[in-house]
Amino acid sequence: MIRTPLVSIIFSCLMLVKAFGDDANTSSSVAAPGVVNVGDFGSDAPVERAELPTRGVIAIAVEEGDKAFAAKEHWEEYNFQFKAKRWGKYSVRLSYSLKSSSLAVHLKFGENNFKKQLSGTDGATKSARLGTAYIGNAGDQTLTLFTPNGVAWENFILSEIALVPAPEGEEIKQSRDGTVQLWAKDATTWSQNMRYEPKPEKNCLGFWTELQDFAEWEFKMEKPGKYQVALHQGSNPGGSEVVVQFGEQQLKFTVPSTGDFHKHQPVSVGQIMVDKQGTYRLAIKPQTKSGKAIMDVEKVVLSPVD
Repeated sequence: MIRTPLVSIIFSCLMLVKAFGDDANTSSSVAAPGVVNVGDFGSDAPVERAELPTRGVIAIAVEEGDKAFAAKEHWEEYNFQFKAKRWGKYSVRLSYSLKSSSLAVHLKFGENNFKKQLSGTDGATKSARLGTAYIGNAGDQTLTLFTPNGVAWENFILSEIALVPAPEGEEIKQSRDGTVQLWAKDATTWSQNMRYEPKPEKNCLGFWTELQDFAEWEFKMEKPGKYQVALHQGSNPGGSEVVVQFGEQQLKFTVPSTGDFHKHQPVSVGQIMVDKQGTYRLAIKPQTKSGKAIMDVEKVVLSPVD
């Protein structure tokens, strides 16, 4: 007679454990050990970089009464036409204020469709990244933002849509021997004209005709120490003055001629010191231009110095 209640108790305990296990798989309030679920108290959106460069950013300002706004029967929309000076990849940023707790928006840009649940701001201006889009050709572009009906200017105020230059490659990783390769496709091109040329025979940063245009890489360094910097470039006739900037460190050099912009050769520009592990940025900033263009850049290589 004792065995039946005991079996019942064990069965009940097993069902209780299963129920908690199922809840752990479906509830957003439960996180694995060591993992923070920021959705419970904040936002998982990337933190906007302080002093973000503005070179090459396509900013579309919006004001109440803007002719780009149209109220439809079941939704509202904003239609923008603009010109892009170059092709390339961009991050789509929305600046807005919202009096309600949230609002769903839909942005269409070429073949790209972005849907985002915006969080409330109590009237304060806030930014949100919707995703990344690729502009395949320079020239006329069309962008449309859709919102629910009856929210514009009362509950939702759109102040700007911006296309921010973004890298086209993969995350940069330091190799086991400490070498870091910064390929052209992995650069953020803060530029009006300079851009990444994806054709296999080029695979470089080209159209570098304006001094204000610069390239920048962001990456993690796992191994502190001294590194030799080699820049693989092509140019003709050469002679431009360029700075490689790594934090507060600057390496100045004169671009040597390689006989052709598509003939890439390495040039050693000096050494940098990495004091500790962390995320760093390296930028190439022209100072003078000799000839029709500064250079084409295939990659930058950081090699540890023994």
